[in-house]
Amino acid sequence: MQESARFSGGLPADYKFRPSDKELLGYFLYRKVSRMALPLLYDTLIRDCDLYGDLEPWQIWDFYKDDGEEEDMFFFTQLKKKSLNGSRINRKVGFGSGSWQSEDSTNKVPPGELETKLGFKKRFRYENKASQEHDGAWIMHEYSLDSSSLEPRQPNDYVLCRMIRRNVKAGKKIKNKL
Repeated sequence: MQESARFSGGLPADYKFRPSDKELLGYFLYRKVSRMALPLLYDTLIRDCDLYGDLEPWQIWDFYKDDGEEEDMFFFTQLKKKSLNGSRINRKVGFGSGSWQSEDSTNKVPPGELETKLGFKKRFRYENKASQEHDGAWIMHEYSLDSSSLEPRQPNDYVLCRMIRRNVKAGKKIKNKL
């Protein structure tokens, strides 16, 4: 990662970026998948990062966090299939034995039957038995578009992740065990 990729600021001190699930899917991820540019302001709020690559969650967090800021972070990332022709996704991270494990079933966004489905939201927890400090202590929500909202044969290999919120409760449980 390059230093210039860090958050550049320029926002009012009290500004909080808290988009709804519908906005994350229907505006931000749809624009990314459709290769439409986001307004420049959002380039500093939703970054491109390989979340399923060589870096561990805390390394990504430390690199991108704004000093003293504990807000959620948002990333576009490309999915990686376990095999060329398969549909299963590889969510291993780092060089160790860490991976993002699903915590729940996939939820439709928006929920209910009356509105048109934009996509899906799924919650993941970082697991790495070799790292007591971080095992279970990181949470991520992954948003994916429903293919029916895209043009035929349009690639749909990007997801938007609300990352990597440190799960303070898990961290406290770990500290109490030590």
